[in-house]
Amino acid sequence: MKTWKMLAVATSLLSIAAHSAECDSVTLTKKYAGMLNEDQVLRGRYIQILESEYQKKTTDPQEKERIENSIIESDEKNRIELDHLIARCGWPGRLDEKRAARAAFFIIQHAELPYQLKYFPTIKAANRRGEISNEHLAWLVDRILVRQGKRQKYGTEFEYGSNKIAPIEDIKNLNQRRMKIGLPPMAGF
Repeated sequence: MKTWKMLAVATSLLSIAAHSAECDSVTLTKKYAGMLNEDQVLRGRYIQILESEYQKKTTDPQEKERIENSIIESDEKNRIELDHLIARCGWPGRLDEKRAARAAFFIIQHAELPYQLKYFPTIKAANRRGEISNEHLAWLVDRILVRQGKRQKYGTEFEYGSNKIAPIEDIKNLNQRRMKIGLPPMAGF
């Protein structure tokens, strides 16, 4: 009986130590930085291809497809990792001067609608605490609205595959809404 109790205590202590190591600020900062870097590098390469296509330059369709598939795989991996990190360690908050929260935001922003809706209350709360910028919150609000087939509030979303801005609600007061959260007026676009 004593052996079982000792084994249970040892297992618990090892579990706590593993959790502590996984959730220490240095480890978390590195994980979030790696996730964000992968997300942004792949999207940067993809945007370069789209810009070349828009300018009628020759592009490699296989390279475009390879990057699209890499983005899908990376997004899936990042969502799984984000769920795990938040479940084990909580929202990254102000960790590493809010860069980890920014990384979490971009993973959510680039996810499908159900995943965005799952974390939307968390993002709103993080915005109230100053961990997520008003601009980022506006991006997510607009993306959710557009994906739901509704008009966006802040004019941050474009129609898919186009350089045309998606429909906007109450366009007359758009610049007022944008300025209220720190976005420049639409006339600048």
